[in-house]
Amino acid sequence: MAPNDQTGLATPPPKDSSSNFDIVSHYNRLISSDPSTTPAIAAIESLIAILSATSPSTITETITLLQSASTTLLASQSNPIPLSAGTELIQRYIITSFKQQPAQLSGHDFTQLRRQLITNSKLFVSQTKSARSKIAKHALPFIRDDSTVFAYGSSRVADAILSHAAESNRYFYVIFITSDSTDSNEATALHQSTKRLLAHGIPVATIPFPTISHAIASLPKPQASNVLFLLGAEAVLENGAAVSNLGSHLVASVAKANSIPCYFAAESYKFTRQFPTSFGDRDLQRMGAKQQVLRFRSSMDDDKEIEWSVEESKGGGNDGGVDITPPELISGLITESGIMTCEGVAEELIKLWF
Repeated sequence: MAPNDQTGLATPPPKDSSSNFDIVSHYNRLISSDPSTTPAIAAIESLIAILSATSPSTITETITLLQSASTTLLASQSNPIPLSAGTELIQRYIITSFKQQPAQLSGHDFTQLRRQLITNSKLFVSQTKSARSKIAKHALPFIRDDSTVFAYGSSRVADAILSHAAESNRYFYVIFITSDSTDSNEATALHQSTKRLLAHGIPVATIPFPTISHAIASLPKPQASNVLFLLGAEAVLENGAAVSNLGSHLVASVAKANSIPCYFAAESYKFTRQFPTSFGDRDLQRMGAKQQVLRFRSSMDDDKEIEWSVEESKGGGNDGGVDITPPELISGLITESGIMTCEGVAEELIKLWF
């Protein structure tokens, strides 16, 4: 994303009708042009862009436009859960802003209000981008000298935490866990993270997924006395469960079985009003995720292996699989507001929505 104004946001597209504004392409450009941009923020910026590119003349038209654009954007993704947190948040903000206005607005007043909403929304996005550095500061006390951190999955916020600890002259050990589903983008991010940590003198090891328990048992003292697992969340559900890279549930289970704390780091704008009833494909599919891990073979006629799949996102991206880690496996959530319990997520959502 190429910053072109004081908010650091991409330049809005030229004025046009909503039917000609391709919100999916705009979202994909934001994601591909700036790897540090999260899906939720890219979704918010895309909705701001369509609001800037069009000219709804009433409150009803504005809300309808945002709802329609959100539906289109979410339907284009194999995993829309992280995006839905952003689309819900910006729609809620705009609806709340409208409620504070008089019931009847003249055309001129509404135009001014719309411009003000767009400006304030851009300011909000600018402020949320500082959340990652705040999270890194809150996480620092957990990473003490001679501690060992197990990290799994490609996570911008987890990487920020480790980098900040290294820059703060903490001496610790990092063990990156990789899996067969690690794609080229994740491999590149892992390589960059390893390079940064090594540059600060932090010892790094990389282990395959099946060897986690063996690695824990192999830790020498004093590393074995101060161990934690650190994962990033793509979204945090209403009960505090974390949606993250496929395999995170199992990683957290291993941590629990070994009495090792497991923390998930997430910006609060990733909190979403989704409540899981279970932790498998059916619940993810109910939330819009298009993946199928459990697929049975019905005959031996076809020699081709039947493997789990994730539907390809429109626009060329192929998101990796995700799973849901239940709150009982999570020791705490590290957010820009501090350390939270999983129960605290519902309280934060109530403050926002009611």
